Amino acid sequence: MQAAAQTRYIAQPQGTSVKVDGTSTAHDWEMEGRSIGGYIEFGPKVKLDAAQTTIPGLNDGKVPATVQAHIPVTSIHAKVEHMPDVMDHLMQEHLKADQFSQIQYHLTEMTFKGPHAPGKPFAFDTTGNLSIAGVTNKVSFPVTIELLDAGKIKVNAAVPLKMTAFRVDPPAPNIGLGLMRCGDDIKVIIDWTLKERN
Repeated sequence: MQAAAQTRYIAQPQGTSVKVDGTSTAHDWEMEGRSIGGYIEFGPKVKLDAAQTTIPGLNDGKVPATVQAHIPVTSIHAKVEHMPDVMDHLMQEHLKADQFSQIQYHLTEMTFKGPHAPGKPFAFDTTGNLSIAGVTNKVSFPVTIELLDAGKIKVNAAVPLKMTAFRVDPPAPNIGLGLMRCGDDIKVIIDWTLKERN
């Protein structure tokens, strides 16, 4: 008797974005990228069904899952009118992009927040290891997974972080109007589309 296979979802280029929102002494700022690589793999009994209130295959509420995600640092660009290249260069310099070209995330625990409302996204609490600029920290944040057509899913999360927690000095660009100092707190907003591998 053949064991049930695990379900793997592979990252898709379409419908994926990563946004970084931050503050500074001059004004709020935003950066955006369109590239998140990697995959999500669920245990053999786990099945997301939009019509159901729960998920089969759970272990004391925990979801047997493997998640590996990576974002190329140089794929994230400043959304500013004045000198976006300066902000891009500064951020890549502070994130040590020449040594650590990717931001990497590995899931360690995923807990289902039930019951699921039929037709709505599934909600989870997650914990994992996030590596930025050569420093790895344990991070916890809520995640939703929405079922799309054609075997696709969309993962959404908003992750508050402190740059200094990863030994990243908040940039302080000299923009001609004086020194602008970025705040330590940022929020990373993830929209990640993946497709089930046949």
